[in-house]
Amino acid sequence: MVDLLTAIAHIPEQKDHVLPEETFLLSPPVLFVAQQVVDVIRSVLDCLRVKMLAFGRRTGRLYFVAGSGLTVEEEQYQRDIGGFFHPLELLGDAACARLGANQEVVLAKDELHTIERLGKHLPVPAHLHPAFPGSETFLFIPLFLEQQWVGYLVVVKASSERVYTPEEIALAKTVTAQTMLLIEGIHCFSAQEEQQKKALAQREVRRLAGDFLTLAAHELRTPLTGIMGNLQVAQRRLETLKKQLPPLSTQIREPFAHVQQPLASASQSAQLQQRMINDVIDDARIQTNTLTLSLRPEDLVTLLREVVARQQHAAPEHPIVLDVPPLEQGVPILADTGRITYVLTTYLTNACTASPPGRPVEVHVRVEEALARVSVHNEGAGIAREDLDHLWDRFYRTKGSAVQHRLDLSWGLPLYLCRVFMERQEGSVGVQSAPGQGATFWLTVPITPP
Repeated sequence: MVDLLTAIAHIPEQKDHVLPEETFLLSPPVLFVAQQVVDVIRSVLDCLRVKMLAFGRRTGRLYFVAGSGLTVEEEQYQRDIGGFFHPLELLGDAACARLGANQEVVLAKDELHTIERLGKHLPVPAHLHPAFPGSETFLFIPLFLEQQWVGYLVVVKASSERVYTPEEIALAKTVTAQTMLLIEGIHCFSAQEEQQKKALAQREVRRLAGDFLTLAAHELRTPLTGIMGNLQVAQRRLETLKKQLPPLSTQIREPFAHVQQPLASASQSAQLQQRMINDVIDDARIQTNTLTLSLRPEDLVTLLREVVARQQHAAPEHPIVLDVPPLEQGVPILADTGRITYVLTTYLTNACTASPPGRPVEVHVRVEEALARVSVHNEGAGIAREDLDHLWDRFYRTKGSAVQHRLDLSWGLPLYLCRVFMERQEGSVGVQSAPGQGATFWLTVPITPP
């Protein structure tokens, strides 16, 4: 027992390992303890040999764990035939049933289905098979790990008689049970260590992702900000020049229009590019669980009026009808201004894109108990039924959807981001649509109590 206690003391030295594919009992710290156990049992019971065998996790076949009383050649042979036999083949149904019920089994040599009798083709030449002449009696003690039968211990004594006394059996079972408790502790420790390694890896991934996002935000946004600034300066200077000149004749007006149009197109493209960059960065933050919201008190009606005014200016060909309840105190909410503005803008932009020219887009605000509900309706072609269930999925694009702009490469992120943004603010999103009947996108957000 001193040897066993010494082995326990040295377990920390063996903990740096990778868990095996087949069975935990083949991991280095368990092999270290198992060897001490079989040596102790062989010494105490004064027997010929002791072996510990484990079942493969996926196949249930036998693998050699440790042995005492074996020559180097015999031990190597046991390792070579690992995974070739199932316990049922060697012990039979009755013995396996008892072992599975956590009961010991004693068998004589002629009661075993020996490897030679099974006649299997083994991975080692026949002349290297170890031979154990004479009569022997085998004591099998089951091994249980976390209430699962995972293997057994084999104690071999000379003689064909039932030579194992109740005291010897009890001692072997006690040592085995205590050992399995120790192994279970090692298993829990290893599982915890694996979880810690995974957590550390996840933290490192999040850190690297954060560094990348910071770099990407700077490297992508900085030149784009400069481009947008220069475009705005050029547009303002052009407007100033027009005001300083006398009434423009047709000959002068046309060159001005030729300059203004590409500037406006470039500005629109830059704004779309900026939105795409922001979408990708927000999505990356969501995937790495680093997205943060800045919640503050807002008035939903005020926010909505501002968004509608901007969208009406951007798409004057689509009249936007805003219907809000006559509430003196407005609709107070606690929200991330930028995120909820993003959702409202996305709804209105999509509605204007889907609506036929000249047809109105309707925006309604309703207060339902403790929730405010905003709905945006368009008179477009509607959405197919098979698309409705996936419309809010990441990267999903409706079948047959065309790219509305040469830089519209968002790959289905906006509606996914809308869903996440609203869910993070304890709200929800949804859509009602049918082919040929337009579509109504809605959102809900909790109202702040007075």
